[in-house]
Amino acid sequence: MTQRIGRTSIVVLTLNAQAYLPALLAALVALPQAVQRVLFIDSSSDDASAAMISAAGHQLHSIQRSEFGHGKTRNLALELCADSEYLVYLTQDACPSGSDWLMHLLQPFEDDAVALVYGRQLARSNASLAERFAREFNYPPEADRSMLADLPKRGIKAVYCSNSFAAYRRSALFEVGGFPERLPLGEDMAVALRMLQCGHVRVYQPLSCAVHSHDYSVWQELKRYFDIGTLMAMDEQLRSVRLAASGEGWRFVRAELAAAWAHSRLAEVLGIFMRTLGKYCGFALGLRYRYLPLSLRRRLSMHAFFWSES
Repeated sequence: MTQRIGRTSIVVLTLNAQAYLPALLAALVALPQAVQRVLFIDSSSDDASAAMISAAGHQLHSIQRSEFGHGKTRNLALELCADSEYLVYLTQDACPSGSDWLMHLLQPFEDDAVALVYGRQLARSNASLAERFAREFNYPPEADRSMLADLPKRGIKAVYCSNSFAAYRRSALFEVGGFPERLPLGEDMAVALRMLQCGHVRVYQPLSCAVHSHDYSVWQELKRYFDIGTLMAMDEQLRSVRLAASGEGWRFVRAELAAAWAHSRLAEVLGIFMRTLGKYCGFALGLRYRYLPLSLRRRLSMHAFFWSES
């Protein structure tokens, strides 16, 4: 394991991350063993992010904001860390917990078939009931793994993962051509599918945890699901496996309603209906993005910069 950690690069993508960096930098200092490098790719932050990263002694690579892309920037890290065997990707607002998170995240790579491992995401202490439930639903305490044979039964759930807190075998990433770059989001699930199609295995490792959650408004949920719908419309391979998991969303809604009802939260029950409606409308519009004017796509998207490049 020590040798594996020594062949690992941790990559963090940042933009005006000053508020998140103290906790994240402390988590990196707490690692009991040194990694090959910690690389921050910063999109020309206006705050003190770059200075804080440099002061901590980590490698800093700056890009223009117009150069950023979820897949594109992670592929840049793939090039900058060409001497590493494993790459761990973090977003600036994901803070690993404890000192053994990296050891647990890399442990599944002892199986040579494993190409991707993602960790458990925990809700922040001030997260809403809805967001706490979402984290518990999507990131349970039970481990999980999937391979190509699981696709017909599990559909999109077989490739579910999150680049906010995930590790990749670099050779497997290189084998599938890196992350798709012409997607508004979901480059993690798209590359996971391609890895499974090449015979690799995806693993969920709940022993490795990070605090990472968002409390989205109804409008933000609509925008997020517009991007997810767009992802499904743009990526033919993901679209082909989506229907096999068509009941997963409704299973989530039913479980969320039950949790809210158990807590006697009438306002939360009403909020669930509103958020579900927003998600459905956003997803439906995203599937039909080709029929929408560019100005409306930008308005509906959580990642408007993506459409500026289109």
